[in-house]
Amino acid sequence: MPTGDVDVAATLGSLVWLPGDPTVRVEPGRFTRATWTPEGSGTVVVTWAPGDGTARVEASGDGAGWLLERAPRLLGCEDDVTGFDPAAAPLRDLWRRHRRRRIARTGTLWHDLACLVVQQRVSRVDAAEQWRRLVTTYGSPVPGAPGLWTPPSPGVLGRLSSPALHRLGLERRRAQTLVGAAVALARHQDLADADVAAGTATLRAVPGIGPWTTGCLAALTWGDRDAVITGDSGIPSLVAWVLAGQRRADDAAMLDLLAPHRPHRYRVLGLVMASGRRPPRHAPRSRREDITRR
Repeated sequence: MPTGDVDVAATLGSLVWLPGDPTVRVEPGRFTRATWTPEGSGTVVVTWAPGDGTARVEASGDGAGWLLERAPRLLGCEDDVTGFDPAAAPLRDLWRRHRRRRIARTGTLWHDLACLVVQQRVSRVDAAEQWRRLVTTYGSPVPGAPGLWTPPSPGVLGRLSSPALHRLGLERRRAQTLVGAAVALARHQDLADADVAAGTATLRAVPGIGPWTTGCLAALTWGDRDAVITGDSGIPSLVAWVLAGQRRADDAAMLDLLAPHRPHRYRVLGLVMASGRRPPRHAPRSRREDITRR
């Protein structure tokens, strides 16, 4: 399929949120993701040659047709950059450097939601390990792809108890949120095809799913170019540091800095994250929590 001027590697690489994620594999010129669709499990494989302007997309499993139909969205080919032309540094320079990077739209709501719930209120290291345990315990290995796993379905996780999830490292709060989300998604299989505002509003009715989770979903699942992620401990200060040279900021300050860039606020967030710049650390790194008593 034609990809135009899209940087396929950078666009698909932005979908990898956790190190060692067993549902995804990224190699030079090749991206493989095992996922869960409304039509069942499926695996999508994208291959490309840098600068070729095309990509080959293959899919397998019950969800193959669903994945192939949505492949242009996954590769960012439907991301509209019209009207985004920052005139001032540093955003102008970041856009020049990363202008071929697009916002991908996975459409795989259950996969994305489950992974994000695991990431709530814990370190990235802990989240990565707990996600790996969850997927390899209750998911399914992909035939012919050693080490690649399909995440468990909402039907499977919706029947689990908190103690079962606690053994994987999830405390009661996240365990209950994950089970509640699974039950809700089993009733709303096609929610990802709804309008982003309606879809995220439905999800906020699930206890434990708040602005951080729905903001991430708006960006990842729906590919919303104007999505904003609030409630994160690090993003506001990162945005303030890159855009204004301020070492610390809260959500309100971040939203003020992003406001002039509507309707491309998530595009700006993506450029900030791709900049490689980080504010000076002003406090010791938080300690990993022991959840065995929670």
